Amino acid sequence: MRTTSFKLSRFIGPVSFYKYAFSLAIPLGITNLLAISMGALDTLMISWIHQVSAVGTATQIEVIALNVVWACAAGTGIYAIQFFGAGDYKNLKRCFGLSISCAAFVGILTYGVITFFSASILHFYIQNDEVIWNGCQYLRIAKYAYILMSFQLSFSVIYRNLGKPFYPFVIGMITFLMKMLWNVLLIFGYAGFPKLGIIGAPLASCIAHSIALAVNIILAYKTKQPFVGKIREMFSYDLSFIRRILPRIRPLLLNEILFGFGNTLFVKAFGFLGIEAMNAYYIGAKIGDLFFAVANGFSDSISSIIGISLGQGKLKEAGQQSMYLISMAIGLCLGAVILITCFSPFLVSLFEVQSASVLNNAIWIVRIFALRIGMRFFIVIIFGTLRTGGDTKALMFLDSGLMYMVGLSIAFGSILVFHVQSIVLVFLLCQTEYVLRILFGMMRYRKGLWKTNLVS
Repeated sequence: MRTTSFKLSRFIGPVSFYKYAFSLAIPLGITNLLAISMGALDTLMISWIHQVSAVGTATQIEVIALNVVWACAAGTGIYAIQFFGAGDYKNLKRCFGLSISCAAFVGILTYGVITFFSASILHFYIQNDEVIWNGCQYLRIAKYAYILMSFQLSFSVIYRNLGKPFYPFVIGMITFLMKMLWNVLLIFGYAGFPKLGIIGAPLASCIAHSIALAVNIILAYKTKQPFVGKIREMFSYDLSFIRRILPRIRPLLLNEILFGFGNTLFVKAFGFLGIEAMNAYYIGAKIGDLFFAVANGFSDSISSIIGISLGQGKLKEAGQQSMYLISMAIGLCLGAVILITCFSPFLVSLFEVQSASVLNNAIWIVRIFALRIGMRFFIVIIFGTLRTGGDTKALMFLDSGLMYMVGLSIAFGSILVFHVQSIVLVFLLCQTEYVLRILFGMMRYRKGLWKTNLVS
């Protein structure tokens, strides 16, 4: 009995630790929630003009593009956190400069792809001419917003990595409020503005993110953040610096490309079930994304806490901190499952849904997302810890590897081979991927290979 108590005590940290963890996780979670809410806001308002499938399908390009930008920012962030912990601000600035360069490249590449191939890409996901045409109208404006969002994401990630959640929180709030205001004005034509319908949403995004990017730049220099400096300081990285960081970025980048594309392939699979199934999934997914944002804020706080300890060479302390976070995840898991399950009918009722079957399916999809998000709180501990310690190859298997081998195989197999017609049942079966992710992830985590100082 005494031995069991001792083992359990390893997972219970001091109150001061949890206060610190929540002081990071709460603002980061709210910041992520605000960012995701902008997509949900588009879906909500677009549902009132009956264009959910068009926007939902069009934004699959956004999913892939921003995943790649995030991978570059997170990959350079692995080193940025540890350089910050070690007090090496010269290389911290270089890390941020490299992240900005990657964001510019991906943003411009996405602009080009949308300009020349948007119709072909949308046709891959759905074979409805009206949905494709409306989706192309949306992307015609959205391609400019994606460039701005790429830069903004680089700022947001570096602040989170350095344990400074207040700045992205404030900027996220400004962006959300501007987005909501301009959505109302431009989609529905209030206060004398033209009624633009579906193209009003991406135009509102361009305005909101332009303001947010300007605030980001001004704020970073006014507050003398350690990751910004003169142009030559930030962009003075050479090939030797890139070669040092690239081995850690490459698997993370490949993983995010595969993971982002894999997420869009679920849309392709569900598209075989028809427009009503797609509408139910898009509504359920947007609601689920709101709660995923909170889990991802938890992940960002893990990266900051553990990464700084690793950068300071406190490997044992980093290991103990990760154990403390497991007990924190249990409470968050239970809370998320209960909260989302209870409020799923109300959340779905906010959307303009004309079909009873779409309404019912969307409610059940949100309830399945409750289980998925509960499991996500455990997964972010594993992924955040492995990523911070540079164990990115294992992360690629756990993330995109299991998605393709398990999740997508079940999705396409159940629909095309076993002819399952229920979107709810197919989505429930796909959660096997998350169960295996926890099991294999814990096995890798317990090996402790992630306890590595990368900068000394």
